[in-house]
Amino acid sequence: MEHHHSEQHSHTNKENYWLGATLVATFLIIVGYLLWNNWPTLMLSTIKWQREINGQLSDLLYDAKENPAAIYSLAGLSFLYGVFHSLGPGHGKMIVTTYLATNPAKVKASLIMTVISAFLQAFVAIVLVTVLLVFFNSSMREINSAADRFITLSFVAMLLLGVIVAYRALKQSWQLYKQKKHKHDHSHSHSHSHSHSHSSDCGCGHKHFADADSINQATNMREYIAIIASIGIRPCTGAILALLFANMVDMYWLGVVSALLMAVGTALTTSTIATMTLSGKKLVTKYLAYSDHQHSFTPLVFKLFGGLLLTGLGLLLLNSQSYGMSPVL
Repeated sequence: MEHHHSEQHSHTNKENYWLGATLVATFLIIVGYLLWNNWPTLMLSTIKWQREINGQLSDLLYDAKENPAAIYSLAGLSFLYGVFHSLGPGHGKMIVTTYLATNPAKVKASLIMTVISAFLQAFVAIVLVTVLLVFFNSSMREINSAADRFITLSFVAMLLLGVIVAYRALKQSWQLYKQKKHKHDHSHSHSHSHSHSHSSDCGCGHKHFADADSINQATNMREYIAIIASIGIRPCTGAILALLFANMVDMYWLGVVSALLMAVGTALTTSTIATMTLSGKKLVTKYLAYSDHQHSFTPLVFKLFGGLLLTGLGLLLLNSQSYGMSPVL
């Protein structure tokens, strides 16, 4: 009776798993389809809005030279630029949300990653513009061209990150499969009466098979660094423009302040998105995991999907550059 109840409970959980998995997969496919079809429209709408904000930023920078009170308005607008710019389509949010939704990650480490990424974008913009202006006396077109190369590099880094994540997911899945097969074969070959236990190290002092959690702990830090680099090497376009206009009115320090405030706004929004992503993933993972076997492979399936998605998004963003849009708008 008890055995029958256990089997029935397991069968129900299995049905719930596949129902949940189907719903999640359907949702992701629909979102991906809509994103692919509406990407040009989203990009053009974002560019139009960004141009309007950039116009206001330049006006405030000019006003600040004559009216110091305009500095406060500039500071507020710079912060809001970072906040709302982060809500639009952008490769940084795509990388963060895709990775966090499909890979094991802790809240604290994720928040640190998003904050560092945001400030690194501002830092790259400040260093790029400063070096080109001070040491090379570059024109706006030359700075624009240099920024465009950095942006292309960041998209390539995103694509490569996706390939690496997908490869590691496949590798870990294969190792986990071999580990489970090893345990299964071992249990058949030692089904006789004498009792002794076998863990992954088989009592010989070293592990024959690394479990998924151990591998994740070893690779997460490297992946975090790769994510920060792939996001951070793309200079903040708003920061570049603020620095260029600030240089024109001989108030370069104000452009630096504006760039840093944009980073604060960006960090706030991306950290909020990261926290929401992790919360949603926790609920989905808890719903999908119906047994030890399924629970072991489920995170790796998500990781593989995330890697493929990052690769696809990297290709999409590289393709979007064919529209000929200037990174400094």
